[in-house]
Amino acid sequence: MQKNIKKELLLQTENLVRSYQQYVNQAQGLAHEDAVVYGFRALIALANMVIEEREVFAIEPWHLMSLDAPLSCPGEMLLRVRDYRGDVIPPYPAVMAFYNHGFTAQLDNILFLAALDQFMRSDERQVSINVSARSLRDRGFVTSTLECLSTLELGSDEKIIIEIHESTPHVGMNQDVLKLYHNLGVSFALDDVGLNINDIMRIGEFDGIADYIKIDRHAVCAENGASNSLENVVSFVESLMPKVTIVAEGVQDAHHAIRLRKRFPEIAYVQGLYLPSERSVFKRQLIRAQ
Repeated sequence: MQKNIKKELLLQTENLVRSYQQYVNQAQGLAHEDAVVYGFRALIALANMVIEEREVFAIEPWHLMSLDAPLSCPGEMLLRVRDYRGDVIPPYPAVMAFYNHGFTAQLDNILFLAALDQFMRSDERQVSINVSARSLRDRGFVTSTLECLSTLELGSDEKIIIEIHESTPHVGMNQDVLKLYHNLGVSFALDDVGLNINDIMRIGEFDGIADYIKIDRHAVCAENGASNSLENVVSFVESLMPKVTIVAEGVQDAHHAIRLRKRFPEIAYVQGLYLPSERSVFKRQLIRAQ
């Protein structure tokens, strides 16, 4: 099973290297040359890490805050490609080099398969994988990822979550395609939800499909009474999707998490860059913070 995923991953990577290299050559002397060359460097580094079976992703836990939460130990897979010196290549400009120049689905395909490959080799059993909404409308991405997902035999404690980001009002979803993923046991999470027209449209597209809503850190950290306050966002989400599981992003520390739990028992998980990567450490911090 894992061998099939690795074979597809290497094939998709080889195809993107070839097509993107042509694009890099065409960009010589143009304003976006530096950006696309940077992306190409990251792609080659990623390919080398995959071949060497090194971990391409770090795990940022969704820390458990409610006994009613459906999963015991989920975590987001965050891209951490390293160069030949072992230094992390900043992921955002590398990803956007592909997204901004028509290679969104091809890159997402590779990253998704790389995440599955690492998942099969790691001790993490519940993971979310970032995907652009645009990729879920791409035939090549959908075909490749569904075929690989169909080879997995997930245990009762295992879960794959597709975390949807970078979605816009004009990107409509095909409900039949989303259900194909659901039928394979895959769940969906909507990333960075706040209070704007994009979020209203996104929730509408994933009504009945999304199992998790991740509230944007700007709302989580907003002042009480602000238009984008956490209270307003939670109310908005619950009015449209009352059965969805809520994750608060951008949580600063255990004290912040305790305050959120007291005010919003609806929040099942908290996540944040500054929270411990070890779940046991965060649990101890929560006990001390109470």
